Amino acid sequence: MRVGRWIGAPAAVGAAFVLSACEFMGLTTGETPVEPAEVSVSADAIRLEDQAPAAMGLDVVSSTGEIHVGPEDPTPTPTPTEAVSENTVTAVSENSVSGNAASVAVEGAYDLTALRNMNFSEEQMAEIMAFYDGAVFAGDSVLLGFRNYAARSSDGFLKQLQFLASGSFSLHNAFWPVNDKSVHPLYQGEQHPVWESIQMVGAKKAFLFFGINDVSLGMDESISLYPQLIGKIKELSPDIEITIISATYTLKDAGTKGLNNTNLAAFNEAIKAQAEENGWGYIDMATVLSDGEGNLAAQYCSDGFVHETAAAYEVWTKMLIRHAAEQLGYETPEMEEILVMPEPTETVSENAAEEKTAEEAEPSTGETTEEQPEENTEESVAAEETPAAQ
Repeated sequence: MRVGRWIGAPAAVGAAFVLSACEFMGLTTGETPVEPAEVSVSADAIRLEDQAPAAMGLDVVSSTGEIHVGPEDPTPTPTPTEAVSENTVTAVSENSVSGNAASVAVEGAYDLTALRNMNFSEEQMAEIMAFYDGAVFAGDSVLLGFRNYAARSSDGFLKQLQFLASGSFSLHNAFWPVNDKSVHPLYQGEQHPVWESIQMVGAKKAFLFFGINDVSLGMDESISLYPQLIGKIKELSPDIEITIISATYTLKDAGTKGLNNTNLAAFNEAIKAQAEENGWGYIDMATVLSDGEGNLAAQYCSDGFVHETAAAYEVWTKMLIRHAAEQLGYETPEMEEILVMPEPTETVSENAAEEKTAEEAEPSTGETTEEQPEENTEESVAAEETPAAQ
């Protein structure tokens, strides 16, 4: 249970937007840039925009740091998944009901009520916001989506966050030298290796989100690159606190080659173990956004592949607030409490509903009859149809 009330809840955005990873860089503000040091690691960039069935819309970041939001993203083509509700997906196949027999609906996401119902006083929320003073978030286009979500929000908690995010950014190409092919995030209009940008920002905390662009380039190498990247960051910012945000999943059956949920789950487990061993923080964003079966839940997917909706970034926000509250010693819901699958929703067949209506309509004869045992039939509520996730 929570004490007090939480003021400063994230404002809901009007519509989900689809992210483009086409050479678009995130930006945060800071001091005057310095000349980047050249580093040498070569690997082929893996670009989500080449793999995703839809990558639409562009934002432009000026060299002065002003964020210009591009035109509204077109509505993505609906994915071949069942309709979703805000908290759960309730999907029933026609083949699952035979005759008058009832079936049980399949829930497609965790019930995050405990996470959404966190309450903090104004004083506590002020401390939670202060926890992210001097923090910077670095990562790929999924994180870039969170940056866009924060930029469009009027919530003070989100507005204070700083980002170094870029489409196609990965652990591999983070080690590329700066050139016309590199995809390092922009800092004050120029590319720098991310460890240099983090130092220029003067960050006290770094939240790192990598892995989606890495798992198809070799699991062992990708896993080994995380501590190497953190080592480079700590060379220039020795007192910085590191927190890793787990790589989130793809929509069910939407993975391509090595970029699949089996590899992403294995990658996350290995990185979580590294975090525990090295004293880094770890936020399990993948699981809270999953459908309970190791896939990105449909209501959190914006493009039928891997990018995420505003509803997903609402969960990101809550998880960051929970993380700060936990570090500050406030009472927070345990992950086991957050990740509770809702009880299966029962469904009643159309014929059974008609029989029940007819039975209720029969006039009473006033005659007393022997009490008959109840029939062992299942009853349920029909699955609610809701618009597909945008």
